[in-house]
Amino acid sequence: MNRPFLIVFITLAVVACSVKQQSNLTFERLLVEYAEDPITIDEQHPRFSWIINSSERNKQQTAYQILVATEKKKLKAKTADVWNSGKVVSAETIQHELRETFLQSNQKYFWKVIVWDEKENASESPVATFETALFNASDWQAKWIGKTPEFKALPEKGFITHRDEQATMKDTVNHSGQSLLLRKEVNLSKKIESAKAFVTGLGFYEFYINGQKVGDHVLAPAKTPYHENILYNTYDVTTMLRQGENALGMHVGNGWYNPYKPWWQQYRMQWFGHKKAIAQVHVTYTDGSEQVLKTDESWLQSDGPITFSCVYDGEVYDASLDQRGWNSVGFDASKWQPVTVFNSIDSRLVSETMPPMRVIQTIKPDEIKVEKENMRVFDMGQNFSGWVRIKAKGKKGTKIRMRFSEDIYEDGTIDVTSTEQAKASAEFILKGEGVESYEPKFTYFGFKYVEVTAENGSLDLENIEGCVVYSDNKLVGDFKCDNELVNKLHRATVWSQKSNMLGYPMDCPQRDERLGWFGDAQVTAEEAMFNFNMPLFYENWFAGIRDNQDEATGDIPIISPQPYILDEGVEWSSTYITMLWDYYRYYGDKRILAGHYLSMKRYMEFLDNVSTDFIAPRSWIGDWGSLVKDRRAGELDATATAFYYFNATILSKVAAILDKKADQQHFEELAANIREAYNKNYFNAETGNYTNGCQMSNAFPLFLGLVPERSVEKVQENLVYDIEVTNDNHLTTGVIGTKYMPEALAAFGRTDVVWNLINQTTYPSWNSMMEKYTTVCEFWTLKQSKNHVMMGSIDAWFYKYIAGIQLDEDNPAYAAFQIKPYLLDGLSYAEAKTETMRGLVSSKWKNEGGTLTLEVKVPFNTSATVYLPAEEGAKITEAENQINEVEGVKYHGYSEGRHQLLVNSGQYQFKAEK
Repeated sequence: MNRPFLIVFITLAVVACSVKQQSNLTFERLLVEYAEDPITIDEQHPRFSWIINSSERNKQQTAYQILVATEKKKLKAKTADVWNSGKVVSAETIQHELRETFLQSNQKYFWKVIVWDEKENASESPVATFETALFNASDWQAKWIGKTPEFKALPEKGFITHRDEQATMKDTVNHSGQSLLLRKEVNLSKKIESAKAFVTGLGFYEFYINGQKVGDHVLAPAKTPYHENILYNTYDVTTMLRQGENALGMHVGNGWYNPYKPWWQQYRMQWFGHKKAIAQVHVTYTDGSEQVLKTDESWLQSDGPITFSCVYDGEVYDASLDQRGWNSVGFDASKWQPVTVFNSIDSRLVSETMPPMRVIQTIKPDEIKVEKENMRVFDMGQNFSGWVRIKAKGKKGTKIRMRFSEDIYEDGTIDVTSTEQAKASAEFILKGEGVESYEPKFTYFGFKYVEVTAENGSLDLENIEGCVVYSDNKLVGDFKCDNELVNKLHRATVWSQKSNMLGYPMDCPQRDERLGWFGDAQVTAEEAMFNFNMPLFYENWFAGIRDNQDEATGDIPIISPQPYILDEGVEWSSTYITMLWDYYRYYGDKRILAGHYLSMKRYMEFLDNVSTDFIAPRSWIGDWGSLVKDRRAGELDATATAFYYFNATILSKVAAILDKKADQQHFEELAANIREAYNKNYFNAETGNYTNGCQMSNAFPLFLGLVPERSVEKVQENLVYDIEVTNDNHLTTGVIGTKYMPEALAAFGRTDVVWNLINQTTYPSWNSMMEKYTTVCEFWTLKQSKNHVMMGSIDAWFYKYIAGIQLDEDNPAYAAFQIKPYLLDGLSYAEAKTETMRGLVSSKWKNEGGTLTLEVKVPFNTSATVYLPAEEGAKITEAENQINEVEGVKYHGYSEGRHQLLVNSGQYQFKAEK
């Protein structure tokens, strides 16, 4: 046998053996910027992550190699023409940044990763892809088009906040609420290899090719600070175009961009301009040549069938105005008019990389009998955000009206109190041609009940179903136990979270608000990240906050997305810092900290400037919803300064992570000074109380570690006394306190106190909400909104302390974590799971007959410390084996009522028997 042949034979044998050895390693997900096979990448140095599963325990990655190429066949070490990382000795499986090269706009790339395990066996992933969007403004050949005059009736800041602002301008805004149709026919002369469309329309749009809607997005694009940046969507339209004649069409509505004048208010909507759209389709032919289809002066426009659309007030759709075939080839557009071409917009066009809003689910309602002619009322069985889809028939001109509500009166008619000033209705005017269908296009509602009536004709309703709409952040977590109140509260929280994810974290979906209030997002961030895949959604929101930072002062708003508003609310504007830190802890993303670091520093400088002797000014919003007597809204004297301290401690950690040692020292010293001033001004050492001694006043400094060490026990005692005795196991906390007080109590071992609060059956309590509603209410009083997620922040506590899944911030994104369940009175079973950046983490325990069973899933390449609550002399086994004989498990002793076990990756079943 000759030597070259022998070498080849041995190599093939080794590879074959390696593949066989690695058959138990499975690449579950290959991620580029948090997404699988994305076509929207707006980053020239994207990051690669992978999730691996293994049936074996104690599996680890010791090295990796990433290959990126422009063609699949080039994905080899010597031919990867974009990037070959080389073999990198590292256990890290997430956030590996593309280096040494810049990607090109509108390009498809192929990639794979090779992973070496602890035995130096290599496993190769399947090939994955990603595609880039348009990186540069110069990549856009298309023009903004619409109907209105070219004159830009806007002040220099780029928007109008109130109608009075028009008085100083040359022109007033002649507002048109009717939807706009845009079309063009184009000829594609060759066989098509691929085609990709980059599209947006303001406020909302639908894009059509050859009569078919492109994509399943709704309410696109997501709301942003339009004067700073505008999102566009990317679609693969290869199969929708054909050789020969093609028709492109767009239907554009008002959305948040072109609201009606009555809503031009600081805390409602701002006017940014008239309806407009831009689209660019890149077509590649099989011969390699390209053609770009684009919006320009050659397009035509006409009024659409929606005569009124408003986010708050609803929509009117007149089917008699439908122009059948308007978006198809051969339509007679002789009565259409040329479009207006707008001057270029100063705002940046940014690829919408987060999951779009979609109709995620449909619900078949039950009918409620009402004694009114031409009226029917339906109960969806669940409060949610979205609309209804109906089929009806009747004579031409029959107006079918739908009104939406969260409540109902005893006689079966709807109670619209919680929609406040929003009209929250939709009207469908029939054209009288058999069974006709309708669902809203440019508005949405928050509701459980819908009333359907008819005018100018009889109500002949063939079908109705609810359409559940939210940003398609996939559900990644679940929790359940044998306490039905807790299960109901978990389900209600998940539904409230769904209802308030419509392109950004909202407060509520039903009334004339629907804004991105910071406090709501802050307290529910952990709950959301346990339950949903949130990174791209939050990343987009953070970018809008950074854009909205006040240039003059560095102040951060308390609402986003919308233009900066000067408002006092340190507790809420600090959300920018607290949530970026949460994001890092859950997703291990250093780059997001680096990208926002200067803005965070500027905000801290703002707080330095407005504070006096390290005491921050109090605000009106604070612990919103608090039941403390004699306090306006959520106002508390000390809370703003406590957040000032909170921010300083976070920034010191961020500076350390980013290796900014001088800044780290500065923020550590600042935190120490704030702590001293806080205790000097607000703490009564004699009584052991902060300010008035209410629950929030004492709980928050305990949570933050602000309490002098000698006084910690006294403050703890006061907090528990206020809960158990003064308030008979009831909360008095609002939005902020309801998040942080249970955390503080758990930190000093009083989960029993939290458990009593959770199970409280009388007002104020979660039970009061769950007895009547399917989502979480804004206030303990049950007044106003019935769908605010903020009081559902307790759901994270269920995951962390009942199921016991707890992060280790020194090992972010679950590189190492804890399983530390608490056995609570009357609870014999609980389980939770959450899909992390490194794989599935789960905990399931059962406690009965003197035996505790705990099942744990630890992802590949991670480790967990398991704290098993049992007596010191209990018999501890894993899958019926003695604990000291189990591979991948190390016993670390007994402390504070728990056996401590260090476990590596794998699935385990621990048992503690008396």
